[in-house]
Amino acid sequence: MDLIKKRGVLIVGVKTDYPPFGMLSPDATLQGFEHDLAEDLARGLGVALRKVAVTGANRLQVLDEGGIDLTIATLGDTYARRQIADLIEPNYYSSGVTLMTRPDSKLDTWADVRGQKVCATQGSYFNRAMATRYLLDLQIFANGRDAKLAVRDGRCAGWLFDNTAIAGDLLSDEWKYYKTKLRPQLLTPWAIAIARSEKGGALERFIGDTVAQWHRRGILLELEKKWRLPPSIFLTEMHTLWNEKDEKGAFVCRRLPDGQWPVVCRNPIFITSTETTGLRQFGLLVKEKTGVNLTFIYDDYERDQFIRALFTTLALTASCVFGSLVSGMIFALAIEQRIPLLSQFLKGFTLIGRMTPPLLQIYVLAFGIGSVLAANWGIQLNSFLIVVLCLCWYTGSGILHILENASDKERLRDPGFRLNLGTLRAIASRCSTSILASLVNVSKATMMASAVAVPELLSVSTSIIAEHGTVATMMNTLMLLFLVLVFVVLRLLQRVERRWCHGMD
Repeated sequence: MDLIKKRGVLIVGVKTDYPPFGMLSPDATLQGFEHDLAEDLARGLGVALRKVAVTGANRLQVLDEGGIDLTIATLGDTYARRQIADLIEPNYYSSGVTLMTRPDSKLDTWADVRGQKVCATQGSYFNRAMATRYLLDLQIFANGRDAKLAVRDGRCAGWLFDNTAIAGDLLSDEWKYYKTKLRPQLLTPWAIAIARSEKGGALERFIGDTVAQWHRRGILLELEKKWRLPPSIFLTEMHTLWNEKDEKGAFVCRRLPDGQWPVVCRNPIFITSTETTGLRQFGLLVKEKTGVNLTFIYDDYERDQFIRALFTTLALTASCVFGSLVSGMIFALAIEQRIPLLSQFLKGFTLIGRMTPPLLQIYVLAFGIGSVLAANWGIQLNSFLIVVLCLCWYTGSGILHILENASDKERLRDPGFRLNLGTLRAIASRCSTSILASLVNVSKATMMASAVAVPELLSVSTSIIAEHGTVATMMNTLMLLFLVLVFVVLRLLQRVERRWCHGMD
């Protein structure tokens, strides 16, 4: 700070190849979103500004060598970069992965993209994570230009890339009618960086306080409009957070006596167990001591999503178990009535249900019939209902087959036997073991719901894995939860079976 004021010049590294954050104007002057931020910092220090063009490859190297005082150059705030430079909080912007689509695209949510062909650029770090999360059929191109041309020609549903880079493309005449309607995923906040030797000094505090004021006064939101960027959820949330006040009317996000920001105002990725309490402290302590990253315990958002997913899975299980049992019995009773056409239809319908893989049924109903209904009549089928219907059709058809076999054996002993409400209970009791096995299996099959973006345990666990790479932790957690779930379902069904048989006695 003293050197900058003595020199009378603030030297800032900025990009010139990343519109609208940093670019060359037609008159060859440097301008952009981040250039405006650099100018505001210089004004706050009361010094002149000198801008040095940097790239994604050398921005931290130039800083480390002392060629610049700080860098504002679309720098994602990560652990690796914090080992090289001092990245200042609060973060001033955020980027993520989105989809650039044609003007006539009807894709409104990521669930709509599931299973479709998507253009991607070779070497992008997010390709695998997004392909895994949404079952994307990635078409990999050597560069962004070729990928965008493929989207234009209709060979892909959209171009998967960084939302801020796409925002720059949408400002050009060539791509201005294209769209980015999907909420960005895998968000990474951006930070201003200074040399590590300046950590904890006056310059770091000045920049942090200035960024806080940018959020409070809505300066970053105004710049977003100025440079025609799409509205950022990150900036909106930060504007709200940094304007929150406590019961005494003081800002919640204000520096503590040790100079740090409160935990709630910081990037949660870099919080340690000594800085927090409760579940978050427990989860972080486990992570620090054992390396097991229990984000679904200590992260408020992921914990909420995980709990919702658990209840969704329980609702799926209950619906499928009950629906399968009831539908199997109804099928059996309806076919036994031997009504012309109806009985033949139900036999064929249940045969298809029993012989067709349930995942294929789900895909056909969701992406085949569902797409036709949506395109021609605007009818959107509920994904939860699709899964329940398909699993009940599959398992109910299997239960029907079990009941028919038991009825056939009974007819060998008694040629006058007819299956009706009175005899159904006795038949079901005799083949209860097989019916029980079918119902237990359908409770495990509910994980197929993740294929059509139903937010159940597997879907949410996969999302957490894509964010943090915690494959072993989440898969083991998922296995334990399903072991408990299947055990509970088995015990409940066995109790119902005992009462059923006891009633027979």
